[in-house]
Amino acid sequence: MTQFEFYKSFQFVTELLLAQSMYLFRFHRRKRFWIMLPIAVGLCYLFAWALPVLSDNPFYTSLIFLLIFVFTVCAGKAIFKESLLTVAFCCVAGYTTQHLAYELFNMVMVAIDYPTASGFYGTGDFSGVFPNLFVAIMYVSTYAPAYFAFYLLFSTKLKSREPIKLQSIFIFVLAVSVLVVDIVLNAVVVNTDVAGAKSLKIVISVYNILCCFFSMYLQFEVSVRKKLEDTLDLVEQMWHQASKQYEMSKENIELINYKCHDLKHQIRKFGKDKDISSKELKEIEEQISIYDSSVKTGNDALDVILTEKSLLCNKNGIIINIMAEGEKLGFMAKEDIYALFGNMLDNAIEAVKNVDDDNRTIMLNIKAVGEMLVIRESNYYTDPIEFEDGLPVTKGDKRFHGYGVKSIKFVCDRYDGDITIKAENNVFTMNILFMNGVKPSPIATDEKPEN
Repeated sequence: MTQFEFYKSFQFVTELLLAQSMYLFRFHRRKRFWIMLPIAVGLCYLFAWALPVLSDNPFYTSLIFLLIFVFTVCAGKAIFKESLLTVAFCCVAGYTTQHLAYELFNMVMVAIDYPTASGFYGTGDFSGVFPNLFVAIMYVSTYAPAYFAFYLLFSTKLKSREPIKLQSIFIFVLAVSVLVVDIVLNAVVVNTDVAGAKSLKIVISVYNILCCFFSMYLQFEVSVRKKLEDTLDLVEQMWHQASKQYEMSKENIELINYKCHDLKHQIRKFGKDKDISSKELKEIEEQISIYDSSVKTGNDALDVILTEKSLLCNKNGIIINIMAEGEKLGFMAKEDIYALFGNMLDNAIEAVKNVDDDNRTIMLNIKAVGEMLVIRESNYYTDPIEFEDGLPVTKGDKRFHGYGVKSIKFVCDRYDGDITIKAENNVFTMNILFMNGVKPSPIATDEKPEN
């Protein structure tokens, strides 16, 4: 077995699969994943071993590596329940990571004039996995940091179970093309015996490493930007929907209050005519008063949303305790107030529905402290909550899978607010801090909020 045969059949496949797993592990797995995984891995090794080495032509050897890569993409598609684009995106990122680590290792070995500077990518007879302990140490010392750095820089940008979205397929194709050219160029260098070309080899290695960074930047910059744009578009749509919903809710609550007030007079008149006892009349009026319980905080928009959610809480047997200096929210647009507290209380109501009756309580406190406006909401919860980027994501509770919390953060960001969320001992707490009198940043659409 030659060095090249060992490299392409075992070492390359191992490096490639480890790198690709850094990006794929976040996504949906198919049923019986742990049964299918060893089968898929074994087939990758078998396929790489079966590919014949008919020539040391750099284009042919490059083709061998690309065929192995394509096979790993197929294997990934077989065991992960994701689109081909998502799997291919992650596999390309993995190949780029592996190739950068390979180039880094070779560059270091060339720089120190080690006789096996070409690593294991050669045509000589294979005489062991590592020529000696020194090469093994150098191998681990270059590959491990490279993989770890790419994990931190790029893999962490992939959100768990969120499909890959590309703003332009052309950019992705360009990133893949850069990687392919990089691979072919490396093959040409490895298979060309250039005596005394140490500086040239180092320069080419540096160039290939930069190409890998450029390829990864193209991939992830485009993908992440697309996700951010989609999220921003959806949150802005929610904001405009909240604007319309605020006006409708305001009119509905005013109509309910008017009807309830009128109904009370009619009941009193009816009770007087029919000689109904005052106790019975009082009980009837108390039932009606539930729908005539407008919250007064000093801010019309806050009053509307709190009245609306108070009625919903009453319907679900939830106690909502409110201490609000509503007049301190005068710096915020009415639509922003409605969106902020609407999403906040919707999440809280959805959470406390699942707790014991004794803990069906929501606390909301809005208070000015010096130059700061402090908003604090807390409630009990039962389902486990995980966090990503400081925002809650739950498995059992679908309320955080939507964009409610993102909408809250969107409003906070408009007013340079600071939001912190904690979930400890089955108590969920959201704290928001605003500087009093801060002006909002504009919405990135043609419509502007009222101030």
